Amino acid sequence: MGAVIGLIRVMPGEVIADELINKMIDDIKTVIKPPVKLGRIEIKNVAFGLKGLDVTVEVPDDAGGLDPVVDAIKTVKNVDSAEVTDVGRI
Repeated sequence: MGAVIGLIRVMPGEVIADELINKMIDDIKTVIKPPVKLGRIEIKNVAFGLKGLDVTVEVPDDAGGLDPVVDAIKTVKNVDSAEVTDVGRI
């Protein structure tokens, strides 16, 4: 059985402090549940002090795809949007 690797871009609604970005990272780590495997989370400078997160996850074929993961990430405080920007199969 295969798996899907997804890159999810997570954006806050406004410029927020580094402490709140780190809190978002911690919260994302808690909402990602097995069988989904969390890869890395990178902070990306977008523009004018706005920072986003690139979240890499591995989802087994039988786990329902990336939509449930995106929906879980959207429940995190200070997350304004979360969208899949890249998908690959392994």
